[in-house]
Amino acid sequence: MSIELIYENEEIYALNIDGEKFVLMDDDLVIAPISVLGKQRIEDFPKGIEIELCQSINDNMIVINNIPTRISLLDKNIIRVSFDETITRKYWDGPIGLKLWMETRRDIIKDRSNNLHDIALDNYDDDGAYISLTYSCEIIATTFDDLIQAIDQITNELEGATNIALGLPFEKIENYTKESDFTIKILLPLFRNLGFSNVKYNHGNKEYGKDITFARRSEFDEYEYYGVQVKYGDVSGGASGEINELITQAIDAFRMPFYDVYSRNKVRISKLIIAISGKFTQNAIEKIVDGITDFPLKNNIIFIDGEKIKTLLERYRRF
Repeated sequence: MSIELIYENEEIYALNIDGEKFVLMDDDLVIAPISVLGKQRIEDFPKGIEIELCQSINDNMIVINNIPTRISLLDKNIIRVSFDETITRKYWDGPIGLKLWMETRRDIIKDRSNNLHDIALDNYDDDGAYISLTYSCEIIATTFDDLIQAIDQITNELEGATNIALGLPFEKIENYTKESDFTIKILLPLFRNLGFSNVKYNHGNKEYGKDITFARRSEFDEYEYYGVQVKYGDVSGGASGEINELITQAIDAFRMPFYDVYSRNKVRISKLIIAISGKFTQNAIEKIVDGITDFPLKNNIIFIDGEKIKTLLERYRRF
């Protein structure tokens, strides 16, 4: 796995990425597919060159990303990511007007920039024919796989937040078939809207039963930490294996600390939310609670099902 510079007349002419050559364009830009970057190390990425990510390149036919995305190295393992959503009214076929969609998306990015400071709104322009929205962020990553995963989370979360705000007909829990989509597009925007801070999705690496962690400042001016165990579908009291797994995960979630990247301390949760997209059936909640013998733990578990989530989402519809 390597990224090498190819020179011509003492100037950088192309990048050699794992044996494939990608020629620089006039503005020091290279277009390269995500699949080729893969396990490459961020520290091998040359400064002063931008890469525009694409899905594939076949016979000079480039399949671009849904949202054009460029990356450039700022410092070791720190990447600037720039997004450019430029859409023409002529080809817009969304369920609502393009102006409303883009203004809502712009406002969500602006709010996130003001509150979380992890995304910057760079420009918004409407010339009557096109609407252009550009924004950027900085991501710390070791490999391009980690970087791409972080980029996907940001774009998917923004999409989910926009859909929640607009109450679009296709933004339904039932439409998702993967737990990760349900988590990123529904739960993360919801918890941010509810006013929690330090909302972090733990990707595929479970923090001992905590798929999501976040915090709230209590009435005593202290941070109180929450963990969320996410399940897609129904949870049945008749499925003993699933119930036992949830009980074990709940106990682990309380007992095992996690590293809070914001305070840079190891902390423990005081409350655990078990959030599912479907329903708790056949006395599932009672069986989970009965399986936990430690009263301080069982008294601090919150159960949220799909219907409750839908009710909460309705609070944040803007239209």
